[in-house]
Amino acid sequence: MSDRYRAGLDTLFALSRDGPSLIGDGLAAEAPEFARLLVEFAFADIFPRPGLDRRTRLFAAIAALAAQGKAPAQLRWFVRAALDAGASRGEVIEALMQVAVFAGFAAAAEALEACRDLLADQASGDGRACPVPSAAR
Repeated sequence: MSDRYRAGLDTLFALSRDGPSLIGDGLAAEAPEFARLLVEFAFADIFPRPGLDRRTRLFAAIAALAAQGKAPAQLRWFVRAALDAGASRGEVIEALMQVAVFAGFAAAAEALEACRDLLADQASGDGRACPVPSAAR
């Protein structure tokens, strides 16, 4: 195991107790070289760079993944990591509202739906729920 790979794994575990689950067993089994490059480049070289704090990097990842609308498992991993790092449910929702402005409501709505259970676990009961009209139920 290279030092770079070890550093990437260390970053993954520092971000989430689920660590390398972001990479997925299938990817590691079917394309181990690709998985290694992903861990080394993204999490040994890029994520720990100076200039942005961890929470900002997590929100950047959440926004980018939500805007693409194609990686719900990865999006969920980063949302969970952000919540574990102290981000609030409201902050994640606000970030996804920004996605709605710049990438479209459909992308933001899909991201919210993909992470609904994670965000519900953090529900604050702040009374800001938008009731669904009975005819729409």
